[in-house]
Amino acid sequence: MALEEISFVLGNKPGALQKISKLLAEGRINVAAISVHSQSQRGFIRMVVSDTERALWLLRREGYKVDSNELIVVGLEDRSGNLLRVLDILAQHRINIISANVLVSREGMKSLIAIGVDNPSRARELLSSAGYVSARAEQLITNAALVTSSIVDSGRESVGMLL
Repeated sequence: MALEEISFVLGNKPGALQKISKLLAEGRINVAAISVHSQSQRGFIRMVVSDTERALWLLRREGYKVDSNELIVVGLEDRSGNLLRVLDILAQHRINIISANVLVSREGMKSLIAIGVDNPSRARELLSSAGYVSARAEQLITNAALVTSSIVDSGRESVGMLL
């Protein structure tokens, strides 16, 4: 199962994110990663959660317009220019990046990064042939695994939070 994230827009006002967090907590949904960006009257939220389908259902039931997209897990050595090489490949093939998340888990000496793009199958093919996609990490890292266990060679505890 591929790693996925959910995304939605909230009103930029006190308590808006708290309401979402309460809804997910009551639904027993763990949050492994969250990105919040606000501009003017809107807040843009991206989350990696333990159960994408359930989170989508809960949020849509409450009237939120929420989307999900697949993430590709790439492994990059912690050296200057490595992320640039991945970005070059995607740009050369006109693949648009929707999001990027640095994962807490590592694979040996490589940092794992989850990238959302507008054409996941083509991006995976290109990045795999260039040696960037971690097939092992993609098999092991799922939404549920991110919040419930140590993944790959991290040796760390989950960073998931039951909001």
